[in-house]
Amino acid sequence: MSDSQPKIIGEAAYALLLRREDVSVSSLLTELARMVRKEQNTQQQQRIAQAQQWLLTHRQPAGSDNRVHSALRGLSRQEGSVRMPSADTDDN
Repeated sequence: MSDSQPKIIGEAAYALLLRREDVSVSSLLTELARMVRKEQNTQQQQRIAQAQQWLLTHRQPAGSDNRVHSALRGLSRQEGSVRMPSADTDDN
């Protein structure tokens, strides 16, 4: 995984979270496809495409759960990680 791939995948995940959509390999691939269409910079398009390819190589059948081995595991526990408020929380 290149240095830019986690950032790009994180950006895609963040966009999904902001829209309160589920974050899955499939939804990340869809978001990355949207990002590559929107991007004007050819080099950034290539980086996004590389992130898509990385996700495709780590995609598992729906029945398999390999999150234990995921390179993304533990990101939410890192300092500076973004936490989205639950839709069920009351802002009173």
